[in-house]
Amino acid sequence: MLKSPEWELMIVWYFFLGGIAGGAYFTAAIADSFGGPRDRAVARVGYLLSLPLTAICGILLVVDLGVPLRFLNMLGKFSFWNPMSIGAWGIGVFGLFTLVSSVLSFSSSARRVVLRQRIGLVGSIFGFFLASYTGVLLGGTAQPFWGDARLMGALFLVSGASTGMAAISLILFLTGGAAGEGFGKVKKADRYSMIFELVILAIFLALLGSAARPLVAGQFAPLFWGGLVGLGLVIPLVLDFVGRRAKVLPAVAAVLVLIGGFVLRYVVLMSVQA
Repeated sequence: MLKSPEWELMIVWYFFLGGIAGGAYFTAAIADSFGGPRDRAVARVGYLLSLPLTAICGILLVVDLGVPLRFLNMLGKFSFWNPMSIGAWGIGVFGLFTLVSSVLSFSSSARRVVLRQRIGLVGSIFGFFLASYTGVLLGGTAQPFWGDARLMGALFLVSGASTGMAAISLILFLTGGAAGEGFGKVKKADRYSMIFELVILAIFLALLGSAARPLVAGQFAPLFWGGLVGLGLVIPLVLDFVGRRAKVLPAVAAVLVLIGGFVLRYVVLMSVQA
């Protein structure tokens, strides 16, 4: 009989914040490279948001390892077969990209803007990695539920994109940037990402079949159906379509998307430990 890993809430936060960081950076890089001057606020918020979140993920990983020197040892020697080593390197490299992009986001020099755009596109690859590798890692384990979840990496990736966009739109709303053109573009992109997440989630459950029982019918079912599907995806989509003229509803929708992203990682991680 396999022993389930005893992961606490700290690891859920690590997965959740890593997804937001990756999604926010990707959104910033796309807005920076393919958007217009009015989208610069989206790029700056995304870059600046990804930096502290990545740093927090590093701290959570260090705390989980118990001994800070273990984290430094993993950075000193890359081990392709060690998931923690891969995670440490992923956070370290992506952290450098978020730092450079954040500093360059304050410059309006044409040369530095071009440099920032190129760095952003390359850094997005590592952002994708941070957002999805945790799901891939779980899917590669021998745990009955996780081992059957072949699309978990894709689900975590699209959830990271959705929560990253939601976090950016919420910050823009709170800082008075909701009237800008960039805010509308982010909300529209987040709408499509939520729809895509629902599709991936449906395929994810279909491929799992009876193995999905811990999520859909077990003690975590109310959180899964109510917190993730209902509160985190369906209701935000409804608010997005019917509440465009009400200024506060987009912010409410963004908060609900973030809650749904947290619930997704919570139920996935905790369901095998119940």
